[in-house]
Amino acid sequence: MLDGQRILVAGGAGEVGAGIVRQLLAVGAQVIVPSRSEQRLTELRSLLDPNTHARLHTWVADLGTLEGALAFRAQLERELGQPQHVVASLGGWWQGQPLVDVRLDLWQRLLDNSLTAHFITAKVFLPPLADTAGSSYTLINGGGALNPVPTAGPISISAAGQLMLQRVLAAEHHHQPVRINALVLATPVITRSRPDGPASWLSADDAGRYCVYLASAAASSVRGQTIIFAKAAELPGV
Repeated sequence: MLDGQRILVAGGAGEVGAGIVRQLLAVGAQVIVPSRSEQRLTELRSLLDPNTHARLHTWVADLGTLEGALAFRAQLERELGQPQHVVASLGGWWQGQPLVDVRLDLWQRLLDNSLTAHFITAKVFLPPLADTAGSSYTLINGGGALNPVPTAGPISISAAGQLMLQRVLAAEHHHQPVRINALVLATPVITRSRPDGPASWLSADDAGRYCVYLASAAASSVRGQTIIFAKAAELPGV
């Protein structure tokens, strides 16, 4: 379905990201995963089918800073070529205090790890992708974007901001070929560190299968959308 297409998965070494990477590799894509941690990249590789390793391209790189992201983009374009699709699965969970009790330095760090990370990734990787025919840019988000979670205020606020980030980007690029969508995972997610949960929960691989669809020609009319994904049965084609 995506044979040979280059897909950058920002956050691909993370809990949800690993499922996205696995499913993109399963349909023949060349998958690019940067991470600040060589150890996390090694762990990711150990979780994947060895038969797909030749199409997995990992880099030690820091996408959390503009300088690091620009340096990685330049190296990637020299050594492999420009990605045709981007999936941004960035940020993580935090829960601990009522919002008014959160320290300012912790607030800033949580926003940087989620919302600012998405902004930097879009700032660096969307412009060269924007005029590429058939290209897509997918932002992965969570249910905290839709409903306030007590004692997890910075995460809910960052996630809500991420939804507006996607809407603004889509509006500013509506006349260009790139399709910019947000995929909101509306349940807790089954991952390698949380392998058990109710049957109603989505899995990281469910997220990956939806990302495959959004990058494919079958989703050519899906653009500028916020997709609320709550049940595996809602996967296109299922």
